[in-house]
Amino acid sequence: MGWAALTGLLLAGMTAATPPSAIPVRGGNALTLPAHRHIVRVSRSEGSVLLAAVQQGGQDGHGLRLFRSDNGGSTWKQEGIIHDGSTYDRADLVVVGKDVALVYAVETPDSAGISGSTSRDVYFQWWRYSASKNHWLPDKAVRVFDSTSSSTAYYRAELARDSKGRLWVQAFFREKDASNSLVISVSSDGGSTFRTQSSLARDIPKRGGGRLISLGSRLMMLWSSHDGRDTTHYRIRDDSASVSSWSSTRTAFSDGIYHGAAMSAVADGKGGLHLAYKDNSERLLYRRFDGNAFGSAVKVLEDGDWATQPALVRAGSSLYLFYNQPRSDGTGYRLWVRALSSSGKPGAGKELASVSGFAGYPAAPDVLPSGVPLVCFFGIEPSSGSSYRLSFFSTSASSLKSQTVAAKQAPANEDQDGERFTATGGSGFEPPPDPGALASAMTSPSQQAMAAGCGGASAMLAVGVTFILMEWGRRRRTRVLPG
Repeated sequence: MGWAALTGLLLAGMTAATPPSAIPVRGGNALTLPAHRHIVRVSRSEGSVLLAAVQQGGQDGHGLRLFRSDNGGSTWKQEGIIHDGSTYDRADLVVVGKDVALVYAVETPDSAGISGSTSRDVYFQWWRYSASKNHWLPDKAVRVFDSTSSSTAYYRAELARDSKGRLWVQAFFREKDASNSLVISVSSDGGSTFRTQSSLARDIPKRGGGRLISLGSRLMMLWSSHDGRDTTHYRIRDDSASVSSWSSTRTAFSDGIYHGAAMSAVADGKGGLHLAYKDNSERLLYRRFDGNAFGSAVKVLEDGDWATQPALVRAGSSLYLFYNQPRSDGTGYRLWVRALSSSGKPGAGKELASVSGFAGYPAAPDVLPSGVPLVCFFGIEPSSGSSYRLSFFSTSASSLKSQTVAAKQAPANEDQDGERFTATGGSGFEPPPDPGALASAMTSPSQQAMAAGCGGASAMLAVGVTFILMEWGRRRRTRVLPG
């Protein structure tokens, strides 16, 4: 029996021994928009829980649903249905105590554009935690914005909660003349009712995208568009001011954000903002807003790619970035997590996997406590032999390698300094053949141990022998990140 066949049998046994640990979806873009908070961490005395809003895209007849993990992402199960009536809606989540507030609205592929429909509305919903049932239960959804014409549509909705406890919902609106406006509404009664405010921007020529975010005692709305030539703008407001009071429109920086939404933003906890984004040249960049202005751009990746997307995580005061990078052979993507300095300079990093096919659209909690594992979903569309899924990765900050950042990626077959090293993700990584077999995507002993704790000794044995066989049949190389 060949190594590949034997490995397949072991993986099949491991899958049977462990609960599903990845989420099946219809496509690798299930976690668009990149700017959204798709996954959050809720702290409880019984232990923290990860909650993720996932658009399954019609997979097994399912649409937008809420999933949970009680063991740090080792396994996931469905918590409830957000909206099965559309395969295009996406949600943005905010944690309030043990409850989760969310909004959902349509997001379509770029090739489809945004067309008008009376069904393209924006809804707000609470998911309340019941300690007695150990379950999050949905309140009735509240419609925030209503498209009343087949020529109009609301899309790309986001949610923020200010320091006064008010809930703010932002969306973009396709006008009847096909121009776009940036609309905003506020609730002062916990989401029971919303009051629409004056639009923050009008006459956006193409589909807009951005991020509404609380910076502590202020709210910021940052946006750009699909125009490709547009600059990036923002407006800001003090929580102590009247709800109608916003600053005038300001230029954040001259380069636009790719599609307006290829970005990830997290408050720095000091009144400022960390921003990772892809510009219109498809380069991955970092900027910091210090409370008064945006600083200079710092390059995270030199070479651009249409599919590269960022997911920022602030753990305590430390900053980390998940992202996908094209493989040098053009056949797939490498998945990374990297520490960023306070000025955004790339530091120690770790390659999580190298995937044949498509892998992208990472989603991670925006803020985590210090010392907990760094966690992230990636959308996977393997080149062969497996179905589409969201694959979950978990790693410790201490496992990141202290390696320099090179100006260019090393050629695939070129050794570094004449030596060969073992890479954490390996080369030619293929996602597991079953959506339930996430353990084959695990890249560290701690992740494998996590699977054992969930599936028992048989799962641990399968994981261990599988990795031995995989190592037996190939040599792996250290890969150097472009700067």
